[in-house]
Amino acid sequence: MIKRLSTFIAIITIAIFCNQNAYAQKTLTGSKELPLELNLMIENYQSISPDNYAKILPIAMNIDLYARSMSKEDIFLIGKIEIYKTFLKNYDTAIKTPVDGTTVATLKAAIEKSGDNFTRWFLQALLKDSQDLLSSPAYKEFLLLKNSNEKIEKVEYRKLEKKAELLQYWISKISPEAQDFPDTLKTDLAPKMLEALLNIQNTFYFMAKEATLSTLSSALKNESELKFFAVTDTVPMAAPKTTGPKTVDDILAPITDQTPVVLPQPSQENWLEDENAPSSLQNLPKPSNDADWLEDF
Repeated sequence: MIKRLSTFIAIITIAIFCNQNAYAQKTLTGSKELPLELNLMIENYQSISPDNYAKILPIAMNIDLYARSMSKEDIFLIGKIEIYKTFLKNYDTAIKTPVDGTTVATLKAAIEKSGDNFTRWFLQALLKDSQDLLSSPAYKEFLLLKNSNEKIEKVEYRKLEKKAELLQYWISKISPEAQDFPDTLKTDLAPKMLEALLNIQNTFYFMAKEATLSTLSSALKNESELKFFAVTDTVPMAAPKTTGPKTVDDILAPITDQTPVVLPQPSQENWLEDENAPSSLQNLPKPSNDADWLEDF
């Protein structure tokens, strides 16, 4: 009798838990008024854990408030810069392994195994940078000097070496042959996503304060006041139709259903050519191979 009662209580607890999660879970989404990279990052971060919605909602509300005092050009440009800068910057020991053909093969295999938009975008960005580096005559010259153990003194070569180290920091974390990939990579990316959102929030604050030259208006009271973001309730799973009392299988269905989710394909848009980008950003010059900004790292 005690065993049956314990089983019944456990089933009721699971049912209540599932019902609360099915109807209480919310999702934060961006809009076309924000950089595509930011929207993909927010989508991915929430998919890692249901608790992540609550972590980023206050940050998103601040970003939303500050963005109202900024031009669309500044929102796009600064948002992208903060994302790229955050993911490139790290404080670990530099990895001296050069970018080579194995690097490209690893990235291509990883892209094939990745399903979510942000991870695919991130890996494709690493692949593009690696291919650009390998196609550079100066990088080939740098590798010849490095293999001959000659001292690297030319500034251009040191910049290329630094760029390779920045790429290898992430490439070293990619193991497409592992059974738990790409989950391991998403776990490594998660802290950087949160850091990038905080950096965007802080930079937007200074930009908005400079634009208004006065104290910013009070914080948003709740998510219903959002302008650049939207909060939606997660669509609850339809309960099976029954003519009589629910069975144990009916109650446990929300957590035992293993139907695979069809993931959307990643966007192939280049933000410089994106129709959502401001006209003043559509014809910007491509980054130079000199990569002077790398010296900041």
